[in-house]
Amino acid sequence: MYIPVSSRKKSEEWYVEHLGMEHGEGYLLVGKQEVFLRERLDEQVLTFRTNEWLDNGESYDMPVVCFRTSDIDGIYGHLSKLGIRIGQVIEHSWFREFDFCDPDGNKLKVWQPNE
Repeated sequence: MYIPVSSRKKSEEWYVEHLGMEHGEGYLLVGKQEVFLRERLDEQVLTFRTNEWLDNGESYDMPVVCFRTSDIDGIYGHLSKLGIRIGQVIEHSWFREFDFCDPDGNKLKVWQPNE
């Protein structure tokens, strides 16, 4: 995946420190997924507007990047303690989710299927 950032070096440090990603050869790793941070030339962030996500049909800024986890409460607590801009955990019929933002305003999602 590709994530637009204002400073590749600063963002790499943030993703490694706060999300536990590992350094690869010119990219970061989260599990087996390669994450390429690329400096952007504009203010574009990773979202798009949709009205097909919220139950009430309201407009929603949908993240493009979504991480699946088996410990959503642990990740939520970890990110909260770090002072990262984070949304509420939302309960759905078959999964739980929350959104958070990196320092460049890229909105990312974490989700966990219900057991």
